Amino acid sequence: MTQLSILLIGNEALTCQCGEVLLDRGHIISAVVTRQADVRAWALGRGLRIEAQDTGLAARLAGMQVDWLLSVANLHMISKDILAQARNGGVNFHDGPLPGYAGLNAPVWALLNGEASHAISWHMMAAGVDEGDVLETRAFDIAQNDTALTLNTKCFEAAVDSFPALLGQLETGVLQRRKQDLTR
Repeated sequence: MTQLSILLIGNEALTCQCGEVLLDRGHIISAVVTRQADVRAWALGRGLRIEAQDTGLAARLAGMQVDWLLSVANLHMISKDILAQARNGGVNFHDGPLPGYAGLNAPVWALLNGEASHAISWHMMAAGVDEGDVLETRAFDIAQNDTALTLNTKCFEAAVDSFPALLGQLETGVLQRRKQDLTR
């Protein structure tokens, strides 16, 4: 297995859970970028470099080169100059099936539209929001009593479940890229 260097960006417990998987598999987290105190506390406890997700971030990260940028439970756009620091590109976690539920609040839209199932997607970062090639997905049923909170919890569970498969692609360099039909 190839040891990877990662720039990890995120603001939820899912960020920490994926970070733990990275560390358990022997990868290097070069920095954790976050706005959230709990993620900051986790990174501090693991002895990781922490950067605030605010103005001046690109300057503070200047010169850092990593294999991959992982955006996990992050709702903020990542600038081109930060993404360019990842030799192999960036991967984003999205809480909906792509391309059908791109953008914000995908679980809420699925509930409002009466969907019977939902999915999460790990996709390559591209110029447009949620437009990159999909690498990994996990689908699951929506229960009649699901709320935005319970469906979001299912999304995070599916993300944790699918992250090792995604990481396997990154480790081997054999990406299972599926282009999105952006007309959908």
